[in-house]
Amino acid sequence: MHIDKRRLYHLDWFLILNGAALLAVGMVNLISASTSIESGPYNLLVKQMLALVAGIGVIIFILAYDYRLVAGYSRHFYVATLAFIIVVLVLGTIAGGAKRWITVAGFAFQPSELMKPVMVLLLANMLNQRKRENEPLNLKDILLPLVFVLIPCILILKQPDLGTAVVILLSSLCMFWFIGLTKPTYVFLALIGLPSMPVLWKFLMKPYQKMRILSLFNPEADPAGYGYHSIQAKIAVGSGGLFGKGYLNGTQHKLHFIPEHHTDFIFTVFGEEWGFIGSVVLFLLFASFIYRCLKISESTSDRLGSMITFGITSIIFIQFTINILMAINLAPVVGIPLPFISYGGSSLISTLIGIGFLLNVNMRRYMF
Repeated sequence: MHIDKRRLYHLDWFLILNGAALLAVGMVNLISASTSIESGPYNLLVKQMLALVAGIGVIIFILAYDYRLVAGYSRHFYVATLAFIIVVLVLGTIAGGAKRWITVAGFAFQPSELMKPVMVLLLANMLNQRKRENEPLNLKDILLPLVFVLIPCILILKQPDLGTAVVILLSSLCMFWFIGLTKPTYVFLALIGLPSMPVLWKFLMKPYQKMRILSLFNPEADPAGYGYHSIQAKIAVGSGGLFGKGYLNGTQHKLHFIPEHHTDFIFTVFGEEWGFIGSVVLFLLFASFIYRCLKISESTSDRLGSMITFGITSIIFIQFTINILMAINLAPVVGIPLPFISYGGSSLISTLIGIGFLLNVNMRRYMF
C-alpha cells in the first residue's frame, strides 16, 4: 500500500478541516450527553475515539488505491456485507428489541451501516456501465440495480431497522435521479412505489414503527408512550432558547427525560445547551460540508467519481435532515444518527468510509 506524495497536494483540506470541526463538536457534545450515563462521561468518548482512529485508518487505506479500481470490486463488497446482515438476523446481538449487531471481542458492529457506502459504490459502478452518452437510463437499465437495492432494504427491515433502510433507499433514488432516467421510468417507479406503501405497512413494519409514524401527527394522544420521544425532544430543544443553558448545564437529558439522547436524539443535548445561535452555527458547518461535497462531485470530469461523491453526499444530507426534523417532531422517530455527532462506532466508521472516497475522487480528479 503506497500513496503518491504528489497526489497528497490535491487533498481537499477545506473538507478535512470542516469534517474535523464537526467531529470536534460531536466529541465535546458526547461528553455532556454521557454525564447522565452510569458508565461515566468518558466511557462512550473513549469508544468513539477508538472508532475514529479505526475510521482514519480506513481513509488512509482507501486513499492508497484508485477509486475506479475499488469500485470494480463493489459486487464483492456487496455480497460480503449482505452475508454479514444475514448472519445478524440469525446470530446477532439483541438490544432495544432489535437484532442489528454482531459482537466480536467485546465490540458490537452494525453491518447495515456498512451497506450505505457499499451500496453507493455498487450503484455507481453498475449505472456507469449502463449509461450511454447524453441519454437517460430506461427501465431495463435500472431493474437489476433496483433489485440489488431492495434485497438489503428488506433484510434490514426484518432486524428491524427502518431508519437505515430508509437512508439506503432514498440515497439510491437520489443516484438514479442524478444519472438521469427516462420519463416512462420515473412513472414506473412512482407506480410501483406508491402501491407498495400499504404492503410495507402491513407486512414489513412492526407495530411500534407504525405507532411512531402515527404519533408524528398527534404525539399528545399518547404522551407517556409513543409520543414521549417527540414531546420531550421538543421541550429540550425549545428550552435552550436563544443562547442555550450553557455547556454541561442541560437538564433534560441529565434527568433522563430524553431517551437515546447520546445517539438518535443527540441534537436535543446540543440544542438545549447551545440554543438557537449554537444550532445555527452547527447547521452552517453541515451546510458548508455538504456544499463542498457537491462541488467535488461537480468538478470531477470522471462520471464514476461524480456518481460516487454525489451518492455519499446524499447519505450525509438525508441523515442530517431527517435526524434534525425528528428532534423537532417534523419527521417520525425512525432511528437515524446525526453524522459526526451521534454516538456509534459503526455509524462513524461508515461516514468516514464515505469521506475517504470523497477525498479519493477529489485527489485524482486531475487524472482525467
